Amino acid sequence: MKKLTQKEEEILSLFWEKGPMFVKELKEFYTDKKLHYNTLSTMVRALEEKGFVSHEQFGNTHRYFAAVSKEEYSKGTLGNVVKKYFNNSYKSVVSLLVEEENLSVEDLKKLIAEIEQNKNQKS
Repeated sequence: MKKLTQKEEEILSLFWEKGPMFVKELKEFYTDKKLHYNTLSTMVRALEEKGFVSHEQFGNTHRYFAAVSKEEYSKGTLGNVVKKYFNNSYKSVVSLLVEEENLSVEDLKKLIAEIEQNKNQKS
């Protein structure tokens, strides 16, 4: 999955939250009020080129919408982090979380139970 800038992620989040919008509507919700309409429009088209946003045409204008769900994006982003920083080892990620006490032993047991339950449901 292609990497997004922070501003691109903010725009994509607005599409997830608000649904399909014209750039004019998007500008109303976007936090950086100083951002020019044309710049925002260019950023949305860049998201479309990367495959994260799509559009439907209404005359001479386009209404844009998220082409990737938040869940799909989260999975892809997590996969990239694990690949880049943890040598593609989810075990290393979990070990770090346990070591840093961000994940308690009790949470880890619950996670293992959920994994086993999901595995049994697939069988």
